Amino acid sequence: MRRMIGALAGFALLAVAGCGDNPDAAAPAGQPTQAALPVKPPASIEELKAKVQGKELSIASAAFPNPTLTGMYKVLDLLQSDFGIKVEFRMMDSSPMNAALISGQVQIGHVSLGGMASAVEAGADLVAVAGNDQKNAFLVTARAPAASLADLKGKRFAVSQNLSSIVGQTAAKCFSSAGLDVQKDTQLLHLGNVGQIVESLESGQLDGGMSATFRQTELDLENPGKYTVLCKGWEANPQLNDVWAVSRAWLEENKDIAMALAIAEIKADRWTHEDKAGWLALAQAKIEGLSPEAAEKNYTTLVTELDDWPVNGSLDRKMCDFTLATSKEFGVIKRDFTCSDLVLFDYQQAAVDFLGAK
Repeated sequence: MRRMIGALAGFALLAVAGCGDNPDAAAPAGQPTQAALPVKPPASIEELKAKVQGKELSIASAAFPNPTLTGMYKVLDLLQSDFGIKVEFRMMDSSPMNAALISGQVQIGHVSLGGMASAVEAGADLVAVAGNDQKNAFLVTARAPAASLADLKGKRFAVSQNLSSIVGQTAAKCFSSAGLDVQKDTQLLHLGNVGQIVESLESGQLDGGMSATFRQTELDLENPGKYTVLCKGWEANPQLNDVWAVSRAWLEENKDIAMALAIAEIKADRWTHEDKAGWLALAQAKIEGLSPEAAEKNYTTLVTELDDWPVNGSLDRKMCDFTLATSKEFGVIKRDFTCSDLVLFDYQQAAVDFLGAK
C-alpha cells in the first residue's frame, strides 16, 4: 500500500489539468487484460437519469483552480442538472487524494494519464473512462530580450521539482528541439511549482522558465512585451493530459454513472465551443481574481488554439500512445503499457453515438 500511494503521488506532478503512446504488451501484474465492454448508449437521458438520480458521488482533483479546469466544472454541473447525481467535489493535495481514490473514499479522480500509469504499475486497479482535456498547456517563456531557446544558453532557467514531471519533460523536449540540453546548457534550477517559477521571473531572479497558458496570460496582461514564449508544450510534447479515472472494481458496480459521466463530458466539450459567453462566465465564477480580459485570452488559447475539450471526446489514441511512450522515456513508468491497458474508449464512443458525432 505504501508503494502504491507513493507512486500515486506522481499524479499531481504529471497533471495540470493540470495536461500522448505504445505497441501491445502484457497487462500489468495483478491486472486483467481488458475485455471488450458491451457499453451501449442509453435510450434517452431520462432512462439513464432514472438509474442514477439521487446517487452520491465523490470526485476530487489535485489541480488548483485555473482556467484549464473550466470544462471540468461544467461536467460537475451537468452531472447534477442532467442526471440528478449528488456530487461532492474536493480539491485535495495529491497524496491524500490518491489514497482516497484507492480506498474508495473518492470514486472519480481528475488525474493525469501518465500519473495514472505509474499508479497502475505500482498495483492500483485504475482505468480512465473519459478525458477532460487534451493538450499539454505548459510552455517555455523568457524575459526580453531573449528571442530563442539558444538565447537561454548559460542563463538561469527553472523547472518544477523534477524533470520526470510533464513540466520537466516539456522543458527537456523543447530544448532538445533546438539542439540543446536543458540540464547541461542552462543554469538549471528546481522550484516547487510553476507559480513560484513565474514569481521568480517577475522578480528578475530568472532569465527563463516553465510557465503555463494561464500564467502567460497574466504575464502578458501585466507587462506587455516583457516576456516571450519560446516553445509551446502542445507542439513539442503533445500529451493527453487530464482524464477521469476510476477503480475497475467501482466501475463494475457503477457502469450507469460512468455512462452519465461520459455523456456529461461530451456535452461539456460541445458547450465550451458553442457557448463562449457561458464559458467565460463560468471561468470567472470559479477562478478567483480572473479578469474579463484574462478569461477572454485564456479562451482563445485553450479553445481556439489548442482545441481542448474536442467535441467528439478527449480520449485520443495517438496522444495516449505518445503520453505513455514519453512517460517511459523519462522513467515515470518501466512497463510498455498500451492504451488498452489503461483506457476504456467504450464509454466515450457510446456517449458520442448517443449525442451524435460532430
